[in-house]
Amino acid sequence: MRPAHDFWKLTQPFTALAGVTALVIAISPVMAGFGAEHPAATSDRSIEACSNSTRSIRQLAVIDQTSDGGFQCIGVFVAGDTVKAIRLERHGFAPKGGRPGAEQIKILEFAPIIADTPQGVVIDGVPGHDAIVLRGRFATPEDMGELVLSYLWNGFTGEYHSCRIALDRTPDSGWRLVNRFAQPISLIMVRIRQLPMIGIIGIANLEGACT
Repeated sequence: MRPAHDFWKLTQPFTALAGVTALVIAISPVMAGFGAEHPAATSDRSIEACSNSTRSIRQLAVIDQTSDGGFQCIGVFVAGDTVKAIRLERHGFAPKGGRPGAEQIKILEFAPIIADTPQGVVIDGVPGHDAIVLRGRFATPEDMGELVLSYLWNGFTGEYHSCRIALDRTPDSGWRLVNRFAQPISLIMVRIRQLPMIGIIGIANLEGACT
């Protein structure tokens, strides 16, 4: 199973050597190159594990990897032409005897208005230590939603990078996320940033969304 990457720790203040030491996170050689070398295999497994879309629930994209070593399915709860809620389906693997245990699934729903606030919807991280945040205005029957994904680029300085995405609806495919090139988004790979002798210092990119 996938090892955990505690991205939320990167937002903690770092002072002197103690701060630098706290940033060092062990990571296997396989995971270090995972985002660049094996996106297709992960995509197949993750999408199969998400709940199926229904008339009222539309699965939009898979986010892989997340801070608990699992993945998330991001979607929307809709009624007709209106988005009623942002839906996160979190898949994690609780440790058992020092090894990954059974899969645990947690469903979270947020009112669309939360995204249109400075706090936004925390996609990954914990309160006060946000690794990936979604902000913006969701789609209405008249136009598509204009959204921004922000991710922690530098845990030392608290610097975030961001990119624009959109939620629209087509007669053929229905609700979908698209990147700034109007390309559909189905898989978002979290690519990490590392420094020699230090380890993970942030997120390099959200591949697929922030192309």
